[in-house]
Order: sequence, then C-alpha cells, then structure tokens
Amino acid sequence: MIEFLLHGIPVLFAVGSFWSNTERKLLILNLGLCVAIASLLVFEQAWGGVVTIVVAGLSTSYRLITQRLLHATTTYVILFFMTLIVAAINNMTGNTGLIELMPVLTFMLYRFGELHCKEVGLRICIALGSLNFSTYGVLTETWGLAITEGLFVVSNVWYLIKLRKGMAVSAV
Repeated sequence: MIEFLLHGIPVLFAVGSFWSNTERKLLILNLGLCVAIASLLVFEQAWGGVVTIVVAGLSTSYRLITQRLLHATTTYVILFFMTLIVAAINNMTGNTGLIELMPVLTFMLYRFGELHCKEVGLRICIALGSLNFSTYGVLTETWGLAITEGLFVVSNVWYLIKLRKGMAVSAV
C-alpha cells in the first residue's frame, strides 16, 4: 500500500501542473514534487536520485525565497559543484552506468532553468529535463516517476504554446 501511495502522490502533483499558469505556481509545485519523488526514491533505494532531488528542492527553495535569477557564471559554478556531489554519491554507491547519469542530466536542466531563466526558459528546461527523467523512470521501472514526469512534459509544453501565442498576439 505504501508503495502505491509513493508512486501515486507524484502523479497528483503532475496533474496539478496543468494549473500552474504562473512561474511561482510552477516553482511551488516543483518543490512539492521534489519532496514526493525524493520519498519514492528513498523507498526504491535509488540514492543518486535521492541526492539529486534533495539538492533540487534546495535550488527550488532558493528561487522561491529570493525571487532572483543568478548570473550565468554563478549558475555554472553552482551546477558544477552540485553535479560533483551527485557524482560522488553515485560513485560511492557503485551506480556509475549511463542510466544512473540520467538523473544528473535532468538535475542540470532543471537547476539551470530555475537559477538562470525566466518563465519561458524555465519551462523549456523543465520539459526537456522531465522528458529525460520520464525515460529514466521507464528504464528503472519506477512507474510513478515515469507518469509524473511525462505529465510534466505535457503541461509545460502546453504552457509554452500558450506563452508563445500570447507573445505573438502582443507583438501585433
């Protein structure tokens, strides 16, 4: 039963993403999703993914609290050190294959979007990162993660289309 809940709760957050029509709502939803997926990955004992998601939650919290974007150089330095932490955990747990690197790629895309991009760039980074993480969920048979991230791809692409249409209308 607990496994069913751990796989189901992230899906509820993903469904909620269809109502995340502002950058702030998207970030709040992403933070809740980080907590839910970290819990699922702890249960699955996917420690590299756990560290990735916990650090992701910290990054999301920073953006929500400060409401600021970072300079590109600062973003790259932070990404480098955060990625080193994840790589060290993966190395210690012996998870150094290509599949175990997929959460790191997702992590880098999400963090870059959160720390350096406004809403359109953030949604692009989240859509690409979620597509990668959904693939990771399928490969590791973590179905709640796969469904959740797939829904996140769809909702963010949908809002990107709406944002583009809004930009086209305002340009006329």
